[in-house]
Amino acid sequence: MKTITVAAIQPRPVSETMEDFKNGKEVEHALELLDQASEHSIDIACFSELYPMVGEKQLCEKAKSLGIYIVAGLLEDGPEGKYNTGTLISPEGTIIGRQRKSFPTRLEMDMGIQQWNQTYDIFRTDIGNIGIVICSDFAFFNVGIQQLRDKKVDIIFNPSWWFAIGEAYSATVIGRHLEYSVPVIGVNIAKFALKAVIDGEVIQFPPAGGYTTITISPAVQNLQELADWFKAMPGGSNSMKGFVWILGEEEGILTRTINIEAVRKFPGYFYTETA
Repeated sequence: MKTITVAAIQPRPVSETMEDFKNGKEVEHALELLDQASEHSIDIACFSELYPMVGEKQLCEKAKSLGIYIVAGLLEDGPEGKYNTGTLISPEGTIIGRQRKSFPTRLEMDMGIQQWNQTYDIFRTDIGNIGIVICSDFAFFNVGIQQLRDKKVDIIFNPSWWFAIGEAYSATVIGRHLEYSVPVIGVNIAKFALKAVIDGEVIQFPPAGGYTTITISPAVQNLQELADWFKAMPGGSNSMKGFVWILGEEEGILTRTINIEAVRKFPGYFYTETA
């Protein structure tokens, strides 16, 4: 049985503005959170979108010292400008994958972040086939998750930063998980209030965030086993216990172990098939 332990790190920023992020104010806190997560014998840790934004060198050093994979939200300098990029770092401390966001928000575009070309890569590692789909690319568009599903992804990481209706975040992650029948690790920023400058005006966003969510397919191999599993679920068949785990609004670390072999044999929910 091949299992991996994932850590979804929901950070509460110490920054107040995007300029604070760009100046590296979050890096030290991110490294502290990684140390905390490593106490759970994890294989891979994922931060929320654009967190810590900078600090690639320090994150690579931390990945190597802890011997873990890290999915970090970084602001990447590309050939056409800056990109909101999910960056996969190996336990050896090297960058082994970058996934750019295709559908940035207005605030991101005001920061100079460019659109990507709607291609999504699968990163084949010794712990499984990993995919990254960032925030709105996952929530409002299905091109990314569909591409990764077609490429036989094992786990999709969804680093996000929801500026409102944070309570809806879990529903989005769960819905995509049920639709595409792959584990989704949805990682949001913790609830806090961000200040931003838009068109020269200082905007104080209301506090929002939280509800980081991990979804894992049940270890069944056919639809009959799935039906039996629902009948015997902890908490009853109307419960999400056993395949959905959710944090609250505060900073926190959610860890779960995933059986990769079981994921690959999962037949899909209801009448879908994972060919």
